Amino acid sequence: MNQIEIERKVTKGRNISITVYQNGKVILKHPAKIPKIQLDSFLSEKQEWILNKLNKIPKDLPKKLKFEEKEIIHIFGVKSQIYLNEKFTIYDREKGFFIKNEKNLNTKTKKTKHYLRLLLMEKINPLVWKYEKNLNTKVNKITIRTMRSLWGSCNSKNQISFNLSLIHCPEFIIEYIVLHEIAHTIEHNHSQNFWNVVKSQNPNYKIAEKWLKETGKKYIYYLN
Repeated sequence: MNQIEIERKVTKGRNISITVYQNGKVILKHPAKIPKIQLDSFLSEKQEWILNKLNKIPKDLPKKLKFEEKEIIHIFGVKSQIYLNEKFTIYDREKGFFIKNEKNLNTKTKKTKHYLRLLLMEKINPLVWKYEKNLNTKVNKITIRTMRSLWGSCNSKNQISFNLSLIHCPEFIIEYIVLHEIAHTIEHNHSQNFWNVVKSQNPNYKIAEKWLKETGKKYIYYLN
């Protein structure tokens, strides 16, 4: 498996599993005490399956953002160019995305993601308040984090997580994802009742669903 880069993640479960994500990441999950020889054997058995999955990934998916000079980023659906400077990080819809340069790449990435998280939260908060009121429901917590395959999630405690990659999406998609997750505070499933809740606020929600299916995959991987 030398030709395939595999990220290993220790889990509390008992089973070994492997996942190939659309951004090309291969994640091996396993309990801490599994012997190395057993993991190597598992990977050897899965090698052909992994290669087949990787070969099916569309070739035009964007690579992970490095926040480098003249790199292109989409913010709220608008294509912007990145410019590095020594003073500040700020997004200007007309002029571009200015990022404070850091000597350490990890520090630059961490601080830039923090800025993008704040920018996205400013967009999300009013939408959450809007749909809480319209649907007479309550969101107990909002978090924004990077996710590999989901745009958002809502647990049984009405705590919602949004994918930081939403920062790249057009505003009508951000609003749809907010509505979608808040609808889950009422119906924790994808039953017809759930879709009726969504439709009551956005009769044309299928337009957003189509965009996510056809175009969204090119946006979700930038930050992972």
